[in-house]
Amino acid sequence: MIQYAFEFLILHTFFYLIFKVLLVKETQLRFLRFYLVATTALSLILPLIEIPVATSFSTINTQTILLPAIVLSEKASTISWPLLIAILVCTAFAVRFALNLISIYKCYKKSEQELFDDTIIRRVNGLKNSFTFFRLIFIDPENFENPEDIVRHEKGHAEELHSLDILFCHLLTICFWWAPSIWLMIRELRTVHEFQADDYAIKINNSTYVKTLVHCTLKAHGMDLASSFDDAPIFNRLNFMKKMKKKISVWKMASIASLVAISGIMFACEEEINDGIEEIIEESSQQVEYSVDVQAALDRLQAEKPNEKFAVIETTFDNEENINKLNEYDPNQIEQIFITKEDDRKSIVMIVNQSSELFEKTMVIQEQMQEDNSQAVFTIVEEQASFPGGMDALGKFLRENMKYPEQARKDGVSGHVYVEFIIEKDGSISDAKVAKGIGAGCDAEAIRIIENSPKWQPGTQNGEIVRQKMMLPIVFAVK
Repeated sequence: MIQYAFEFLILHTFFYLIFKVLLVKETQLRFLRFYLVATTALSLILPLIEIPVATSFSTINTQTILLPAIVLSEKASTISWPLLIAILVCTAFAVRFALNLISIYKCYKKSEQELFDDTIIRRVNGLKNSFTFFRLIFIDPENFENPEDIVRHEKGHAEELHSLDILFCHLLTICFWWAPSIWLMIRELRTVHEFQADDYAIKINNSTYVKTLVHCTLKAHGMDLASSFDDAPIFNRLNFMKKMKKKISVWKMASIASLVAISGIMFACEEEINDGIEEIIEESSQQVEYSVDVQAALDRLQAEKPNEKFAVIETTFDNEENINKLNEYDPNQIEQIFITKEDDRKSIVMIVNQSSELFEKTMVIQEQMQEDNSQAVFTIVEEQASFPGGMDALGKFLRENMKYPEQARKDGVSGHVYVEFIIEKDGSISDAKVAKGIGAGCDAEAIRIIENSPKWQPGTQNGEIVRQKMMLPIVFAVK
């Protein structure tokens, strides 16, 4: 929510600055009105839109057993005074909005409908100012020297339905009262409304309208949700009427369109991690990300055999002899093999068909290699490593020992932290690292909890205790 509000403020301020720099002296009133309302709506919508784009990121090692996700939630135990104050201010603006509506309704109840100068008005005896709410024109003609000019002006507000804009703006102030650009935009929008109403009135009769405008001494009525004759400075309106209908230059229109489009794309785009990252919680065999070569091989195999499923197995070995043993097996049992070397350690990545016979043969390969390398790290074993008491006990341990990071609680950060680790033969945890995190202290806390967990029951393969790599999704959630 904080991030959304910040992005709204940045976008709306940027759009308002474009208006002040490029459009404030223009006279195409319909376009100015459209720009002010549309960019405000865009500022509300764009932060909610997510356009995934390709990006580089650290590869998540998917050659691991993925455990079910465990949720660590944090309930606020103390009162957040800034939040409480913000809620109170929002409530005050909501009450103010409601009172304005009630004031207009009271005027409507005590008014009488009549025809004045070919226009239907709502006569309110004793009303010192005129105003319009949607198509209702409230006025007491007896209080004006030339009421027909005032009525024509208010009719301009009614025809253009300016009340829709005003209602939209004041609804925004309930939640975004803290954004200066909102109030500045409302001021500019009201000015445009008055210019539009002036333009409408002048088209009908220009003989007395300017005189009426100059001698306007009406006082503000305080009904913020209505459009009134005296909402804009008189001299500004006189000057504006002299230069009406000047077209906006092509370069300005092109610049505005480009700036709006670029800002929209910048705020809507987000880094694409992986569309299936959430589904991995439900399917322990779900793949997150492979190297380019492995992924290309998988794509090719799946295209050639669309009705079959494949598994990726990774094992690391320290000597050439173990790798050469792979040549002893029928290549039909293994779809493809990738061998990489890093710091004198060689890693084998095997793609195998998940049909039961071939999958079992892949496990046989692991068994054979285990005989020659007691330090091999397995991913798929006959008897999987487990936390004492099972997943429920693991969840209880994590929740009891979790210290929700202060920064994450303050910023309202939530999400999945994927922790990858190895369960040693004695059940201890080693090589714990974050495969994908969310920052704000959550990654470090997830590592701390895992490293301090009790010893696990190690996995076994062919009756022998083995080292096994696993990945645990820990969900941090602020309630």
